[in-house]
Amino acid sequence: MDARSMVIASLFLFIFITCASAADEPCLSVKLSLETPFSLSFSGKVELFYHQEGRLEQKPNLKLNSWSLVNTGELKPNVKWQVHLAKGKIILSSESGDRISSELPLMLRSSPGDGIEINGWKYPGALQLWPTENLLVFNELELEEYVVGVLGCEAYAGWSVEALKANAVAIRTYTLYGLGKHQEYDLCDQVHCQIYRGSRLSSVFKEAVLACKGEVLTWQGDLINAVYHSSSGGRTRNNEEVWTGSPLPYLRAVEDFDHQGRNFHWPQAYLFSRGELAKVLGFSGEQGIEVIPACSEAGQRLGFNFRSEHNGEEKQFKNESLRWLFSFPSANFRVFKVKERAIQEGVTEDSGFSLGTATINNQEIRLTVSMTSKIKGEEITQGVNLGPTDRLLFIGTGSGHGVGLSQWGAAALAEKGYNYKQILRHYYGDEVRLRKYGE
Repeated sequence: MDARSMVIASLFLFIFITCASAADEPCLSVKLSLETPFSLSFSGKVELFYHQEGRLEQKPNLKLNSWSLVNTGELKPNVKWQVHLAKGKIILSSESGDRISSELPLMLRSSPGDGIEINGWKYPGALQLWPTENLLVFNELELEEYVVGVLGCEAYAGWSVEALKANAVAIRTYTLYGLGKHQEYDLCDQVHCQIYRGSRLSSVFKEAVLACKGEVLTWQGDLINAVYHSSSGGRTRNNEEVWTGSPLPYLRAVEDFDHQGRNFHWPQAYLFSRGELAKVLGFSGEQGIEVIPACSEAGQRLGFNFRSEHNGEEKQFKNESLRWLFSFPSANFRVFKVKERAIQEGVTEDSGFSLGTATINNQEIRLTVSMTSKIKGEEITQGVNLGPTDRLLFIGTGSGHGVGLSQWGAAALAEKGYNYKQILRHYYGDEVRLRKYGE
């Protein structure tokens, strides 16, 4: 860029911008979770465009088919740019002194294969910057590029290629099934949609996606809701046990093989006093609480009912709701009633313990200690009353909602010699079918 400072004005070259993907491959708009300022860098050619309609809310979606190329609209490569939002204007400033300001939306498009680095993470395709109350950033990219990025966030490069392919098919299917969650864009980069942090350095993710390119899962000709999770804790779960809605034939509970997975055991147990439990549940004050398991006709516990002995108020929660309420790793847990005295008696001189970090503040030493303690508790399989000295102890396995494909289970099955199609049939059922998207 020749000028040291440039303001986006009315002089432009009008061109059409279309997604470079094939006609049967969608181009996705992913909202990135970024706060300004953030940095941009790129090693190859990047073109700069703007759009004449200046506010995102004026457009029904991001499928804009025409942008305007800024005169001398190539940004300098191999330098770092900072992106700010000041008084409603997008400000791009480089370390070499170049400056760009615009009240209109901007788009940066990289050459195929190059990508744009944001805070050190490389994103393929194009970036759209929208100056609203906060700067909104969207990554527009091809479906297969997006699948590679999500796979790199969800899986491990050391997994067998068959496990990676099974994950890729689930990710692609889940992506296409869930389009339309957001009005102005297709997907967010958080767990609400799928975790996405651009493309990953390891080539194994790209190779796995290429090996099953375009393949999706269907049931009776329609895309399935191919949900997946990290680790079920030994057995996956039926969809109606976790969420509202009718049972789905491809989301049935099956045996899992995730016992050697990194996320099989919870990293910690959770202990709550009666008062702490009342506060989380929204019961008023210190009061007696009755805890009653809620079970299916087959006797499987689906959740708990909590009843206040003070005023009879009752609240019902599925296991999955309790998972989110208490921030548990999964909804696969057992619950024990433990006496306060039992906890105290379990901490003895014979308890195995190890010392951790220590800090000194004047004469006070704060020492982190971990110990192994044996305590007695009563597992809650029927209604119990919590007294003032009672505690609830939650112990669990698994990570995630437990429905559909188990990622660590898929990795284990691949090690046993299963191919990706067999893995997918195990978790989604024999009636699901693989086909190429668009066919």
